[in-house]
Order: sequence, then C-alpha cells, then structure tokens
Amino acid sequence: MIETRVGSEKETQRRVEIPVKLEREELFRSFKKQEKTRAMMEKYMDEIILVALPVVRAKGLYRVSCIGARDSDGVEIDGVRFTSKVLSQSLSNIDTVFPYIVTCGKELDELPVPPKDHLRYYCLDIIKMNVLFQASKYFMDYLKEKYALKEITHLHPGEFADWPIEQQEQLFSLFDNTEEAIGVKLSSTKTIQPIKSGSGILFSNGTSFESCQLCLQAKCPGRRAAYSPKLAKQFGIKTKK
Repeated sequence: MIETRVGSEKETQRRVEIPVKLEREELFRSFKKQEKTRAMMEKYMDEIILVALPVVRAKGLYRVSCIGARDSDGVEIDGVRFTSKVLSQSLSNIDTVFPYIVTCGKELDELPVPPKDHLRYYCLDIIKMNVLFQASKYFMDYLKEKYALKEITHLHPGEFADWPIEQQEQLFSLFDNTEEAIGVKLSSTKTIQPIKSGSGILFSNGTSFESCQLCLQAKCPGRRAAYSPKLAKQFGIKTKK
C-alpha cells in the first residue's frame, strides 16, 4: 500500500494505491452452478485474468474533513452543504468525517474486450466487481486502522431516497481533479466512471449502523446488513409497505 498527497488546491486529499489479487477459484464462484458453458467460461476467465493482472490498479482517494453548520435536514462538510436527514442525524455527535472515492481503476475499463464479445466481457465484469469489493474492504480497514476508529459507517449518495445520487456532485466538489488523481469522473447522470467505483462519507459515531439497513434494493451483491423498517422510520425516511 502506498499513500500520497495529491492535488494542488485540496491539500488534505490523499491517494491510496490498493493491492488486490485475482484468484481464479474465487472468480469462478460467480458463474452459475448449472452454467452449460462453464468449461468455456473458465477458459475465457483464465484468458482475461492474464491480460488483467499486469494492468489492474485499484485506488482510493480520501480527505479528512470537518463538520460545519448542521440542522435537521442536512449538514455542511468543509463548507459544502449536503441535504440528508440520515446524514445529519448520523453526524450529530462528531466533528470529523472522511469523504472518499474508491475504484477498480480505469485500466481495467481500457482493456480491449468489446461488449459484443459477451462471454469474455462478462468475465471482465466479474473481475472488475471482485476488484472493487477487495479494494473497498482494504480501503475501509486501512482508514479504520490509520485513524484508530473503533466502528465505521459509510453512507453513499444514491443509496436511498433521503440522500439522492445528484449529491455526488457536492461530494466530488470536495476533491481536486479526481480524474487526474485516480482516473474517475462523474457522468451527466451523476454516476461514477469507471462504473465499478464507489464514493461516500466514512465516519465513526460509536455505533455499528450499516447504511444497507436503510436501502430498499433487495438484490444487491454488496449488501452488508438486512433492511430495517424500524431504523428507517427512526431516521424519518420511506419504509417498505
């Protein structure tokens, strides 16, 4: 792992080079058990692993930020206003947070595997998702250890209605030139490119709260905790019918 300061304006932002492994048996687990073309899929996966290994460069970008003005509907982070009841309540008793972006790396997106080559492209997509999962876990554990955080929670714009994806723009404004720093940028729809990337606010407020407990997306491969109607009601956001 290598951490460096990057950016001319946002002096506190730091880039983390994240080590990852491409373990074929782990990647094979993503194939359907009754996949008729499994032997061929394993062959293609081995091909893609060989071209991916030399270029994969997972990265994280973060900064140490201060909480400013807050009210029941939102909070300021380093002078940038975020509108979210959940975020405001979650940060009510702390002064420091860690805005972050983590990515599988644009290098995997740039591999010459065309989408029309469906099976190989599917294998590459599995690799990118696996790299993102590894990178996210490593990155969170790294920040937890570096800053001696007992419990960590991370909230993400677009994860639930109370904090819409449009506020990715405010989050990205906390960083200086993310494309140059780690190769990521926002699309016109406020999604991150490369698509296998994530962003959010990491903090420690003494609870084991998981943002997944407020997320209505039933089938999510990254789900860390079950949806909790009780907790959603407590935060004053939409619950399941």
